[in-house]
Amino acid sequence: MDVRHYSAFAQIAEAEAGLYMPAAKQAFVASRLQRRLRMTGLQDFGLYLHLVREQTPEGRAERLQFIAALTTNVTSVFREPHHFAILAAHLGAHETDASNSKYRIWSAGCATGEEPLSIAATCRAVLGSDWHRKVKILATDVDETVIARARTPIDVAVLGEALSDLPDGIPTTGRRRAGTAEKLFAELHIGIEYRQHNLLDPLIGYDNFDAIFCRNVTIYFSRPAQEAVHAMLRARLVPGGLLAVGHSERLLGALPPMSPAGRTAFVRTDDATCPRGKTGAAPSWP
Repeated sequence: MDVRHYSAFAQIAEAEAGLYMPAAKQAFVASRLQRRLRMTGLQDFGLYLHLVREQTPEGRAERLQFIAALTTNVTSVFREPHHFAILAAHLGAHETDASNSKYRIWSAGCATGEEPLSIAATCRAVLGSDWHRKVKILATDVDETVIARARTPIDVAVLGEALSDLPDGIPTTGRRRAGTAEKLFAELHIGIEYRQHNLLDPLIGYDNFDAIFCRNVTIYFSRPAQEAVHAMLRARLVPGGLLAVGHSERLLGALPPMSPAGRTAFVRTDDATCPRGKTGAAPSWP
């Protein structure tokens, strides 16, 4: 891959997904795109660049594969476990207030689904096996291939065992034994909606959220893209809502105001009215 091709790929990556690709990442990008060359049968990066630039159905489809190839999907069950203990406490406080509305959670950048499953397991521990009647989880990722994997877990037994081992700090008063791993997955998946979504695009058709997990995602973005995404995440929280970011990230921006709620976790502190106001024309969640 020569410098001209790399520069063009870097511009496309930033325009399509906000990815920051400095010169130091050229070898990484070349390595990741080698597989796409093999899959498409193209002989060099110049031909592949031409395909990715095409405004045809084939070109648009390959741009999605191009972004997926450059996105590192590293995840695990209960990764950064302190966030789930914070979520459990936040959810418990919501249960004690006068609100009868569903508690809404957004897993933004969910990869292959371990994060939303961990969120669901936390909610189940706090609320019991009918947790999905009180909570709704939206799980999104820019990569459609990992969304497909998240919808159909490959190793149910292994993941089921991991999800049964709750991190310290999560109360289990409402927990019910699920029996088999398959039954546990059925109880967790019922409250999760998966959707392909680019964080640089508006999220249409959903009310604001009581909690948002967006962890170790924006570290791959350019600074302008990071600022835009963080501003959007702040705005999509209800007042008092919880935001969790990754261990190597820091929250950017100033508005709406946020206060620390634990390690790399923050709570929106203003008291704006109509916190669940819709931001798009599509119907909101039931």
